[in-house]
Amino acid sequence: MIFLTSQSRWISRSVLQLKPHASSALLRTSRWQQRLLATRNGEHLQSRLDTSVFTIPNILTMSRIACVPFIGHFILVDNLTPALTLFGYSCVTDFLDGYIARKYKMKSVAGTILDPIADKLLMIVTTVVLSFAPGPQLIPIPIALLILGRDISLGFSALFFRYSSMRQKYKKITWKSYWDFFHFPSAEVKPTRISKYNTFFQMIYLGFGVIILILRDDDEENQKESQKEIREQLMKCFSWMGYFVAATTALSGGSYVFNKESVKFLKR
Repeated sequence: MIFLTSQSRWISRSVLQLKPHASSALLRTSRWQQRLLATRNGEHLQSRLDTSVFTIPNILTMSRIACVPFIGHFILVDNLTPALTLFGYSCVTDFLDGYIARKYKMKSVAGTILDPIADKLLMIVTTVVLSFAPGPQLIPIPIALLILGRDISLGFSALFFRYSSMRQKYKKITWKSYWDFFHFPSAEVKPTRISKYNTFFQMIYLGFGVIILILRDDDEENQKESQKEIREQLMKCFSWMGYFVAATTALSGGSYVFNKESVKFLKR
């Protein structure tokens, strides 16, 4: 009986001595798992956002940027058919480059910067030439100022976030590195859902405006009363669409203010 009691005490003492070693082993295992998880997350981020520039989606996006000055020029000189063709191409590739990037996992840091730049340039240039002289002045000035004000405000905000994110990631900032988005990526831009819808509605609104200009030129040549009535009805629809686009523009601008996930700084 005494032997069993002493043996049980020895077992209890051994278990107590093993507890620190067991907890230490568990702690080492937990740290190892954390390192493994961090490594996997880093690999996932690297695969999710590539640093390549010349991918198919980015090439499509850059072709949209190249089309912008031609669209503005053709509208100003009243050469509306090629303007509408290039505008339609820009709208289609805006959907296509995002689809290819998601479908074939070609998302890149350059793409998150180039895509919103292409959208803003297309909207700004087309709105300006359709609203102010010497253009056709089809879009009302208040609606044009709302569209332009939102995009210009987002542009200045992007410059501020670029500076802040570069200070966090690279510490040292030069004029060359600040504008080199491809070799010095610092932030991921994620448009809000209402902003995507707003861009879609703006494209329809501006494209509809170019179509109205084409029909107006045909009416002046043919001088048919039925066509003039159709044009008047289209102008009413265009006016109401302008109010709708103005509302979505205001909502999309506010969504960037209240959405903290629209811009994410890249970790060092």
